Amino acid sequence: MSESYEYSYALEAERRRQIYLNRISSTTEKFYSRYMEQYNRMKREGFAAYIPAEMNRLESDLSHIRTLLISDPEEARELSYTVGSYIRSMSSLASVAKEQFDRAERLRVESLRMERQMHQSELVQEYFEILKRITNPIVVNYSVSDLQILKKKIDTGILTDKSELAARAKAIIVSAKKKADEWKAKTISSNRRANAVEVINDAEVRLRNERIENKEKTQQFLDKINQLRSGLANGIVNTEAVEKEIIALETEVDNTWISEETRRETVKAIIKQLRIQEFTVEKPQIFKINDKNYVKIVARQPSGKRAICNVDLHGKIAYKFDNYEGMTCLKDIEKFNVDLQQVYSVKLSDERVLWRNPDKLDKDVNSTPETYRRDK
Repeated sequence: MSESYEYSYALEAERRRQIYLNRISSTTEKFYSRYMEQYNRMKREGFAAYIPAEMNRLESDLSHIRTLLISDPEEARELSYTVGSYIRSMSSLASVAKEQFDRAERLRVESLRMERQMHQSELVQEYFEILKRITNPIVVNYSVSDLQILKKKIDTGILTDKSELAARAKAIIVSAKKKADEWKAKTISSNRRANAVEVINDAEVRLRNERIENKEKTQQFLDKINQLRSGLANGIVNTEAVEKEIIALETEVDNTWISEETRRETVKAIIKQLRIQEFTVEKPQIFKINDKNYVKIVARQPSGKRAICNVDLHGKIAYKFDNYEGMTCLKDIEKFNVDLQQVYSVKLSDERVLWRNPDKLDKDVNSTPETYRRDK
């Protein structure tokens, strides 16, 4: 006798949830490690002097991600997306700032060095104390000319009051900070397209390194990346859309991997159960028929009994037990179903009999359960 069935399958909710959490923890950990490397590089290159607020924010966010990876991987992933949206602009901003304002910083340091070597009036000393407190080279650049005019007024005796010096210096610094913020915004905007190209390229590298079994799906993802790259180059897609599309793509890649991992877990459970039932299991193979991607498992016993199972990515499992004497296959099928659910937490539902043959032998020894042979 031979019989063939189709079921809907699902891993126990807790197990599937853990697969999901493990996946996003793993991907977020990789993002975190890469962002930490970028942060440490920027720190070594002295970028904190040029973009202190941004570096402090990055340090805080990375620390928070590290904590959330243990307590709340989903929130860690969301925060990593936020970091990804600004860390590239930070790096390019600081690089340009260092190149453009390094001279102003060196002049400030030299002025402070000379000040320590000279005996000066109390007002001049106060002036250099004010200068010493301006540590951001960008602010120094936008304030240096006005502060030099202020110094001349002290030297010529036009400015003699310490409180007036403080007030004028404060106004100069406030104006310089505003100009610095405007420069940052303009620089970030001008680098936005280059950063978007980098986002696309990084996404492609990550995708090519993924262990996704469905090659057609992988190609679809690559096509989407190439469409974004072309759209950005032609001005059809803006930089904000690129970031949103890449995040959506990353989520879809995660979901694809999770579906495949769920199937891998199910396939492992089926193989273990067949071996317990004294079948010798051949190496599983991935096939595609009628646009369906599925894993085929073939198992045999020395007596000639055979089991064929097909597991797809959409929660369907079809199997056939054949080459049995009389009704004996029903016992193996029942044990197979019960143990999958009770021992391996593979929930089976929506039972459908695909085919039944009371004969001893199946004429087509290489046949496949019908659910994968008909068009849907």
